[in-house]
Amino acid sequence: MGEGLLVWIAALIALLATLVAGFAFALVILLRRQLSALRQDYQRQATSVMALQGAMKALSEGVVNHSQAQASVQRALHRLHDQHSELRARGGDDGAYEQAIRLIREGQGREEVRRLCGLSQTELDLLFTLHAPGSATGPHGGPY
Repeated sequence: MGEGLLVWIAALIALLATLVAGFAFALVILLRRQLSALRQDYQRQATSVMALQGAMKALSEGVVNHSQAQASVQRALHRLHDQHSELRARGGDDGAYEQAIRLIREGQGREEVRRLCGLSQTELDLLFTLHAPGSATGPHGGPY
């Protein structure tokens, strides 16, 4: 009986080994499927990242273009303002000077007159020297 028992144990071990091998094989197949799914997910994510990078690049180029356009418009506005100031200075905008003289005689301060009439600091200095209360000329342009 000793030999029969050994054959029986060997058969049981062989059966267990076959079951373990089958289980291991099934596990390998399952792991391969999971690895394939992970690779597909990785590819989709990599594609999404590339699309996002392209969109971000396009967006940043748009921001740069917008900033350059805005700077160009600001430069043009500064040039127009300078040209306008120069034309006013050359053309002798009497309306602004008359308004400034009236405001000075009413006792308005330098900043208020400058803001309302758009005169330069030199123009303000001259008008305040000539027309401010207590200056060398009276309210109607003549001496006191």
